[in-house]
Amino acid sequence: MAVELRVLRRDDLLLAATSAGFSAMTERRLEDFRRDGLMPRPVRVGNDGRRPVWVYPPGSDRQLVRLLRWREHTSNVDVLRVVLWVEGFHLALDAVRASATAVMDGLSHELEQLLQAEASSQGLDPAHDQAAVVGAVAETMAAKRGKNALPRPIRVRAGERATAVAHLLQIFALGTQPDVAEGEAETIEKVLGVSPGRRQRVDDAGPWLTGPASALVGAADFVSLPRMTEALTDATDTEWQEARSSAAAFFLQFPVFTRAVAAMTGNANFAGMGGHTALDSDPLMAVLLIAFVLGARRADWFGNVEDLAASLARWPALVSEMKQVLDLSQHELDRNLAGHGPEMQARTQRIVQALLDGELDPGPKPVR
Repeated sequence: MAVELRVLRRDDLLLAATSAGFSAMTERRLEDFRRDGLMPRPVRVGNDGRRPVWVYPPGSDRQLVRLLRWREHTSNVDVLRVVLWVEGFHLALDAVRASATAVMDGLSHELEQLLQAEASSQGLDPAHDQAAVVGAVAETMAAKRGKNALPRPIRVRAGERATAVAHLLQIFALGTQPDVAEGEAETIEKVLGVSPGRRQRVDDAGPWLTGPASALVGAADFVSLPRMTEALTDATDTEWQEARSSAAAFFLQFPVFTRAVAAMTGNANFAGMGGHTALDSDPLMAVLLIAFVLGARRADWFGNVEDLAASLARWPALVSEMKQVLDLSQHELDRNLAGHGPEMQARTQRIVQALLDGELDPGPKPVR
């Protein structure tokens, strides 16, 4: 039997927002969202007496709640437009493309300003002395401590860390291919926190990180800021649509997978995946990931990207199965685990806690 879709009016959307904890949501704000193209416009379907009746497309209530959730992390309309599109909501592709390009151009401008400011303070020319300028910026970034500092998942000596950060800036920010020795490339893997991926395995799978570490330099061909910006501009509408599901898988399902691995193993960076656990908490990553997928296509990497995205497609169903354990009482859970060893019991308890904490749900967590 077909499911009848519920008719959504303005008050239904406002109620959905209030029920989700956004008590400050108003009709005026909804109007602003419609003006910015972040929410669909209602359609007049008739009259109630002399009053016109306007209804919203199905799913508009969910779109509003998701928009409000993302707005807790950014007020950038361009970023919000892309992240909603990647999540599967209907937004005009032309506007999404323009927004993604604007965001990437903004990142390039910020980088240029950073390098120019450093060059000025050092008395250098940002073009002719680029390596020295990048090195100075990298040294500052590598040494920084506190809330906005780069993560330090694996201990690395200060000088080696600064060199690694300089190489990362050259490869991923500037799109150049510096001469990186194998030992230096191995240090880059440590700075990124991915080096455990060469030795630690998830269940029976082999190590995901193989081959020479210096091959990372070649990633400048498709995953650097300049190349990804070009990919956004040059891709056809069809390529954008085909890249959408892969970008969504990386943005929303890959971090769920890595958090599940962390829960199962009790290791926050098991197999070097710890850096991916928070991808879905930063809406800017939606822009970077659609650019990454389009860039991978240009570099003939799209087959690898599609394979990985396809392997992530099963995770929503797996998480739903895991959540069935939450319906058990603690007594039932303890009885079911009684015949298993302490390692399995500890793993199960960690997974249960992750489920209760919402760690295995995709997307941003509520700001409390």
